[in-house]
Amino acid sequence: MNIVEVSTKKEMALFIDYPNELYQHCEFYVPPVYGEVKKMLSRQNPFFAHSQMQLFLVYDKDKILGRIAAIFNKTHLDTYHDSTGFFGFFDSINDTRVSSMLFNAAEQWLKARGITKIAGPTNITTNDSCGILSKGFNLPPAILMPYNYDYYENLISSYGFSKKIALFSYAISGSKILSEFPNIYDKAVQYMNNNGIIIRNLTKNTFQEDIEKLNSVYNESNKHNWGFMPLNETEFRAMANDLKKTTPLDLTLIVEKRDQIIGFLIAVPNLNEALRYVSEGKLSLTGIYQFMKNQHKIKSARILILGLLNGYRNMGIDLVLYQKIKEALNKRKIFKSEACYVMESNKSMVSILDKLAEERLKEYQIFEKEIIYH
Repeated sequence: MNIVEVSTKKEMALFIDYPNELYQHCEFYVPPVYGEVKKMLSRQNPFFAHSQMQLFLVYDKDKILGRIAAIFNKTHLDTYHDSTGFFGFFDSINDTRVSSMLFNAAEQWLKARGITKIAGPTNITTNDSCGILSKGFNLPPAILMPYNYDYYENLISSYGFSKKIALFSYAISGSKILSEFPNIYDKAVQYMNNNGIIIRNLTKNTFQEDIEKLNSVYNESNKHNWGFMPLNETEFRAMANDLKKTTPLDLTLIVEKRDQIIGFLIAVPNLNEALRYVSEGKLSLTGIYQFMKNQHKIKSARILILGLLNGYRNMGIDLVLYQKIKEALNKRKIFKSEACYVMESNKSMVSILDKLAEERLKEYQIFEKEIIYH
């Protein structure tokens, strides 16, 4: 076996394609859209204006056995000053020799840059997909969420990593809001009416202006979450434009007080229910045809993120947001949602969803390890 740094277009294509081979017999795995992963790993990603990443592949002769990315996230370092680097895009056969080669390569690359701790997986940052699946292997992933075999935790732990934090995914239809919490809901609506607070959705006419205002609200409302990486204007606009491709404007809710945005909720149709029929995630003419042919099978959504500025939490506004997004989804004949991911350290959101949701569907884990210097 040998390990190589990805440096050519051919190797990049092999890196992106490798999970399709690894999971070819797994009924639950859904390949991400090839073009979107390629774009994320390219210089088109504004992340690379300030940070670095190196991709690695392990080969046995001509056969790929695993892959990993080592990530030097300068914004994280400037924010937290914790000398932490990251690994991501980790996939491997069930062999600790392979996974150890991958982790060692990522660790040595980060060590050469003065990093003293490695955490992950983050693909590429905490604003992207994170963690390895540790519960819910018999369920397909929601859109933009990871899926992996159940042996990954052992591969990671065997190298000396320990769990840093858990992430939760909830099944939520919204049916409990008015039936079980009518008093809290009514008080929240009254509070909003008395204080000039409204909820509306994004529109084409307001999109650019709203995105400018949302950037600071997004950063401020998430800054207490573990490992959150604030997005600059270029990064936030790129994320918003990517989401605009898949998220109907009526599924992005804005909480506004006298023209000032104070919160938001974003839901995304679960495109994986159609993408699972697209071979290797490649939207060629055949892939597009398969996606369009199966689009009617999209019957669920992912509640991607909810944020409220600090002064407006614990007022029940989040309950009203869940009700409004339920109504918007129901209009689209979508009656099931998955709220993910929620960090276990976000006690208030965990408490809310433990009450509102039908069940906790899945769990994910992020790990960390000290890098030893001799």
